[in-house]
Amino acid sequence: MAQSTFNIRLNEAPITREGAMQAFAALRTEAKANGVSDMSTDDINQEIDLARKEAKA
Repeated sequence: MAQSTFNIRLNEAPITREGAMQAFAALRTEAKANGVSDMSTDDINQEIDLARKEAKA
C-alpha cells in the first residue's frame, strides 16, 4: 500500500503554536488529498516497515 510521500520543509523561523497548527492542518489536508487520512495503525506500521526495507536495499 505504498502512497505518495509527504514533503516537509525545514526553515529557521521560530516555532509558534499558530505555525504548528497551520502545519498540522496542511498535513491533514495533504493526507486527505492522497487518500491516507483514514489509515489504521496497522496500515501505518506496514508502511513504516516497507519504507525501512526499501531504505536498506
